[in-house]
Amino acid sequence: MPSTGEAQVQIRLVAKQPEHAVPDAPIVVPQQLQRYGLSEIVNHLLGTETPVPFDFLVDGQFLRESIASYLKTKNLSAENILTLEYVESMLPPTEIASYSHDDWISSVAASSASRFVVGSYDSVIRVWNAQGECENELRAHQSAVKSVTATRDSGRKGKIEFISGSQDQTAIAWGLKEKELRPLYIARGHTGSIEAVAINPSKTHFVTGSTDATIRFWSLAVPKQSEADQIASGEAEPSSKKQKKANVNIKTKAAIGTLSGHVGPVTGVCFNGDQESQIFSGGWDHSMRTWDVASGVNLTTSLCDKVVLDVAYSTQSRLVATGHADRALRLWDPRSQDSTVVKLRLSSHRGFVTGVAWAPSSAYMLASASHDSTVKVWDIRSRTPLYTVHATNDEDKGKKLLALDWHKSRLLAGGEGKSLRIHAFSDHNESTASGPNE
Repeated sequence: MPSTGEAQVQIRLVAKQPEHAVPDAPIVVPQQLQRYGLSEIVNHLLGTETPVPFDFLVDGQFLRESIASYLKTKNLSAENILTLEYVESMLPPTEIASYSHDDWISSVAASSASRFVVGSYDSVIRVWNAQGECENELRAHQSAVKSVTATRDSGRKGKIEFISGSQDQTAIAWGLKEKELRPLYIARGHTGSIEAVAINPSKTHFVTGSTDATIRFWSLAVPKQSEADQIASGEAEPSSKKQKKANVNIKTKAAIGTLSGHVGPVTGVCFNGDQESQIFSGGWDHSMRTWDVASGVNLTTSLCDKVVLDVAYSTQSRLVATGHADRALRLWDPRSQDSTVVKLRLSSHRGFVTGVAWAPSSAYMLASASHDSTVKVWDIRSRTPLYTVHATNDEDKGKKLLALDWHKSRLLAGGEGKSLRIHAFSDHNESTASGPNE
């Protein structure tokens, strides 16, 4: 109980998790209480043998100060009853593996919870399993592989498993052929490095973003015969006779359409998972754009302070997250009447934010990777990151991160340190972090 003379306030504790519910009658507590003191009260009311850490939300935002400070900041009276929603705290991710590569890692994609695709600057794509075994080293690109994205249709004959984009200005679709992972076709047409690739949720089409300032729209289907056989102007020629002969036998794919509007390189693309005719893109021209891929129309253009380095859309929150060269993340709501205005800006990194990835089953959780060598895990109900994940290997410490992916409970990152860093979240986090679509 609060001591005599201590500033007090009435609070009502509510929980959406039935197993943690307590009577919602108002109780009197000291105004100086913060998260940990409030968590002790909830544990006392629940009668837990082992204390459970909780976080507390007021009006949809995490309480990261004392109740007194919150009331003062919001200019609220202590005579009102303050409703606090509490949720079980998210546990930090744990590093479960680190796989070494010969060169910088530019891109990562999980094709399943136990199979990981890695693109590197040595032009090789490596496929790893959860046991730390490199199952495949795939060589078909003639220059650095800059982007990989997976369909998660692994192991099915004739199905595209993943797409890779390269500085050689081509994208290659990979899948099983004669029981081996092989190129099923090569997409030609760009006149600059392909920096980003995204596949639509229906797995019927994909888009590529390039330093030639364009986005190209492609069918994912394997062509029965080559749709175009010319090499675009400036496209890298195969570096060896063996590779040249191998690439001659690969079917060629032509783009359905080209989206033009960016001024400078396009560094991030993703589909609107709720409206697949739309994509989002970001680039060096400090803009995040929304496109209708069927008509090729640039629907909206949102201007930022700095270069956009990555773009990700969440079907849970229906928000777009972007990573920037000013060390910040920005969140955008494409549904709002003024979708060109930043909904939220998150700052904590000390270097370029090169990768953003939403948690697959949460409306609130996302992760970011940066040149500062860290991965940060965020809950958008708080302005500060929940956790900062540092490199554990000496070879990775202080090295820039360039790639990020979040699939189920696995968080993948890689970069200048030449290691694929794999972290895992506990199953408890899946239920704690989830939230309704907003």
